[in-house]
Amino acid sequence: MAHEHYLYESISEQLRQHIRTGCYSAGERLPSVRQLSQMFGVSVNTVVQCFRQLETDGYIEIRPRSGVFVHATPPGQTRLAEVLSFPLLPVEVSLSEDILHFMEPHVENNLVRLGIALPSSDIMPVERVMRTLREITRNHARQAWDYCHPHGLESFTHQISHRSLKYPAPISHGDIVVTNGCMEAIELALRSVTRRGDTVAVETPTYYGSLVALDVLRRRALEIPTHARDGLCLYSLEQAFKRGQVAACLISANAQNPLGFCMPAERKQRLVELASHYDIPIIENDVWGDTCFAGDSLPIKAWDRDGLVIYCSSFSKTLMPGLRLGWVAPGRFHKRLRELKQISSITTASAPQLLMARLMESGFYARHLDQLRQQLAKQSRAMSHAVADSFPPGTYITQPAGGCALWIGLPQHIDSRVLFTQAMAERIHIFPGNVFSAGPRHFNYLRLNTGQPVDATVQQAVHRLGELAGQLAGH
Repeated sequence: MAHEHYLYESISEQLRQHIRTGCYSAGERLPSVRQLSQMFGVSVNTVVQCFRQLETDGYIEIRPRSGVFVHATPPGQTRLAEVLSFPLLPVEVSLSEDILHFMEPHVENNLVRLGIALPSSDIMPVERVMRTLREITRNHARQAWDYCHPHGLESFTHQISHRSLKYPAPISHGDIVVTNGCMEAIELALRSVTRRGDTVAVETPTYYGSLVALDVLRRRALEIPTHARDGLCLYSLEQAFKRGQVAACLISANAQNPLGFCMPAERKQRLVELASHYDIPIIENDVWGDTCFAGDSLPIKAWDRDGLVIYCSSFSKTLMPGLRLGWVAPGRFHKRLRELKQISSITTASAPQLLMARLMESGFYARHLDQLRQQLAKQSRAMSHAVADSFPPGTYITQPAGGCALWIGLPQHIDSRVLFTQAMAERIHIFPGNVFSAGPRHFNYLRLNTGQPVDATVQQAVHRLGELAGQLAGH
């Protein structure tokens, strides 16, 4: 079965390449299911799977009783398919200064903050959280005052482990190490399984914080083509594994930043199978996992029976960034990661752990997540509509399945760095797309934050952004 899945990935990509390069032109009929089955030596079901994906991506259209034809116009997804043609070569990462330049304006006054992806405090239960924190520090003053075990407080780690009871391979509370946010978890994971000069597979586009971590730790990045619906290309990843190009993977499967996809469960399982077969560790950044609009979406870690997935997450995006409360489940790398934690920050503050244990045990956090997902989905749709109404022809908008980021492709010749400068002059903060890649890519993309309600101020800012983009496009 797994072999069929890998063939399916390979054949789908070969058909895409033929369509992109013009071997099959717009409107041309493709070979039948049976012909392709014989041509590639695979089952009819495998070819049907390929056609379904290509149809969803907009490459083909299936006409009942007529056959399968190349789509009449280039699909929106080919914007993201552009990255599939680049060679899989490790590159040095040197983005720290660029990222700092684009992040710094976030703290300025009188800005419309569409740059940093973060839910607004306006949609968060701030008063309830702070009231509970006051109660915790009053009733458990000594416990909040003192150091706790490097693993974390049991009352907190038990609640985390309880959330994995429905996983095929649950996480025990003893496998959890509490960290200062998700980024510390990712840094500890990278230091646990890689060394200076090693290459780490990442998605492209990917979260710029992951690239900064690789930059600071002097690791190289191998960018794997990534689809806005299904996630990174497993066929390309397996080729990198076969060639021994990477020491580890650093990826997100749920509400990935910036694309917003939630990888289908069967692809997550296949990813775990690949990691186990080639003995390659996966570092999973699941910081946005609780925001999947459709509800709970299991992480890659859920299928990890060999301990090769190092699971990293936090509450910074779903409740309170100021808590700086995260955790990591290191699997077979637990001993090494715990040693690194002890020489890094020894332990994590007790008060945030007491707070989250109470909020989770009471059921409040689960209820809050239900409301947050609905609100973020609503805001994402509203922002998408605002962009569609305001930006020039040729703009492409991804439709995220979670999180609070909107990935926008601009007409080809527009450089989003120029748009950033012009937008800042209008007191509008955005994030250019080039910093979401270690290589020279995504210059005509930008990411917008959808974490705040789309009120009149936001709509006006988006409209002005569209005008500026239109001027750059010559409209």
